[in-house]
Amino acid sequence: MTEILTVIRDFTVYGNRDEDQVPYGLDLPKISAQFVGVSPAMAFDVHNQPKLARDKERQLRKIETAIRTEFEADIANMGSDDLNANLATMQHLLTTFKERLEQDFLVKDQLDLESLTTHGEWLAYWQEDAPMVKAKEQQQENMPNDF
Repeated sequence: MTEILTVIRDFTVYGNRDEDQVPYGLDLPKISAQFVGVSPAMAFDVHNQPKLARDKERQLRKIETAIRTEFEADIANMGSDDLNANLATMQHLLTTFKERLEQDFLVKDQLDLESLTTHGEWLAYWQEDAPMVKAKEQQQENMPNDF
């Protein structure tokens, strides 16, 4: 019997893979896709850990790049005070990513999608001109520079 392997891949929505470039304290939004499969869609790395086969890895990167490009303008506009628009953008992004995986990536009886989850900071609502928010900003500006 063939061993069924599991691989979890994170898709960084903003495309910043270098952890050193992330502003301190900011956990960028990610989509985690958990795949289960067998060879030839799955393989092992040099440390005997399961991974996607090289051609499947390239194919997944192309899908990720296409999604980022398609949603670049929508993602840049997230964080406004229109909560419905922000949530619709997130939902459309996730749905499109799932559909592309199902159409172009998964292989019948070799590679399936087990789960698709999100984590990190998704800027869903941002209100900068509320009275309390302005008072907080002014209070922080007036702090002594003793540190």
